[in-house]
Amino acid sequence: MLRLAILFTFLTSAVFADGYEVGDTFEDPMVIAREAFVGFPPEEEGRPGVEVSASTDFFGQMTILVAQTGFADDSLAGQREQYVLSEMDGVWTVTFRRTDYLCRRGANTVTWQGDSCL
Repeated sequence: MLRLAILFTFLTSAVFADGYEVGDTFEDPMVIAREAFVGFPPEEEGRPGVEVSASTDFFGQMTILVAQTGFADDSLAGQREQYVLSEMDGVWTVTFRRTDYLCRRGANTVTWQGDSCL
């Protein structure tokens, strides 16, 4: 399995790569990863951070994870976007998108979950 590793972890940054939907196309799928750092450094409270990773699987699909953490919010500690892209004829298409949340309080404050935090 071919593994591309892109890991950017900053103590202060903002993520803006959450505007993509299933069906969006790219010549360069890494634009999703690069746009995660637009507006760096942010002028927000808290200790925001961003982590971006990209990998390809045996079938050539690429998965890009964009996780933002350190929100100055009493219930939401972080949000993570997962994008799965497939390539055909030099064009990458988003085939799956998922949003997960990291809660600051409640029953699960350790792992990412699909349910929003209250």
